[in-house]
Amino acid sequence: MLPTLILCTTLPSMFAVGCAALLALKDRKQWVWFAGLAVLAGIAGLVTLGILHAWNYGR
Repeated sequence: MLPTLILCTTLPSMFAVGCAALLALKDRKQWVWFAGLAVLAGIAGLVTLGILHAWNYGR
């Protein structure tokens, strides 16, 4: 249960990192926006795990 929960909350961040890497590889300037979105999505994932009290699912 816990690994699935962590994967679901970090999936948007991983997707944004992938998009940023692809845009940076193609020398497009929009990669900065996706990198910022990846950071925001990571923070939102951590907040979501905190709201769901994810540490209790590991027991």
